[in-house]
Amino acid sequence: MRKIKLLYAEDEQKTREYHIEYIQSRYDFTIYEANDGEEALSIYKEQNPDIVLTDITMPKMTGLELSKEIRKISKISKIIILTAHSEKEKLLQAISMNMIDYIVKPIKRQQLKDALDTAIQVLGDNFLTNPQHVFLDNNCYYDLGIEEYFVNNKTIPLSNSEKKLLTLLCENLNIQFNSFDIFVHIWEDEGKQYSSSSIRTLIKKLRKKIPKGTLCNVYGGLYKLQVNSTI
Repeated sequence: MRKIKLLYAEDEQKTREYHIEYIQSRYDFTIYEANDGEEALSIYKEQNPDIVLTDITMPKMTGLELSKEIRKISKISKIIILTAHSEKEKLLQAISMNMIDYIVKPIKRQQLKDALDTAIQVLGDNFLTNPQHVFLDNNCYYDLGIEEYFVNNKTIPLSNSEKKLLTLLCENLNIQFNSFDIFVHIWEDEGKQYSSSSIRTLIKKLRKKIPKGTLCNVYGGLYKLQVNSTI
């Protein structure tokens, strides 16, 4: 299992050093530091960190702009936003970027620890072994890099729509999606008219190929991929 890689973007050097010292005392992370958003994005592209800890207000590129650029590259990296009380409007924009948590300054160490622990839990043991592989059970995994599904190391054919759906769910484990959001993600570029029955049919087909109980119905017509991270 490789070490978790964390990128900490904060333009106040003393603040950054203070919290890095704490993180190093509690976690065995590989840590990268950035003084501003542009430097952080450059490091992100080079190192592909698992967790990004970023202040909202930074020179050259804000934490929100950084997060938007990261989400263009990956939906897997876990983002934790650091914000001041006066930046709550900016924080509302950050929510749409599927962040793990936000911490209001001044940062309390317990809050930082809780946020990092949540990120680690969401990443899961198998993710840390190979960040491109999402294990659905001991013998089945989906490779996000090549968008292929494997059972006992043999490729199981998926339709384009099934691949898009499984990719969406694997990139957002345990996150709930309604039928319309799924429809838009899969067919937004094809001009197809929305149909909830199309989603139900697609869900049914995919369920036949993946382990029983992993693609769950949630009350209110929602769906999520539920995976045990301790597999």
